[in-house]
Amino acid sequence: MATVAATLPGARRRPQNEPATGRASYPDIYFVKRIDNSRLKREVDLKKRRECFSLLGLATLVFVFILIFAWQHFEGVRYGYGIQQLRQKQAALVEWNHALKLECASLTDPQRIDLLARTDLGLVPPQSNQIIQVANPAGASSKPSGVKLAGSLDASLKIPSER
Repeated sequence: MATVAATLPGARRRPQNEPATGRASYPDIYFVKRIDNSRLKREVDLKKRRECFSLLGLATLVFVFILIFAWQHFEGVRYGYGIQQLRQKQAALVEWNHALKLECASLTDPQRIDLLARTDLGLVPPQSNQIIQVANPAGASSKPSGVKLAGSLDASLKIPSER
């Protein structure tokens, strides 16, 4: 006995854009029904209105607190930057003050002044005959009694002339 093997055709899938067989397709028709609601009056629900306003007030209060917190935070950050900038400026000024004190100390050094006087200005130490010592009279006090003008000095006192 001989048998014949035959394969049956498999189920064919339909594409997505084709309607299913045996179903009716609906046309794109829209009907407009005009409704006149002008005579209707809406009832005001006082409980829901109170609830809505209390929720709105609570949200406003939360928003205000968040704004105040953010403002305070940003002001703190801004003041922090300002303080840091002032500290840097103070450090620079302290350093500059230190440099100026060193410069002042070096400029007022007696050895430097003596060297500049001898080299740049041509000054020399006084000789022994150029020095005049003025002694206090025995009766005079050590404190000056008043202003004495140069014209009232004794004429016998000779001031050595320049070189």
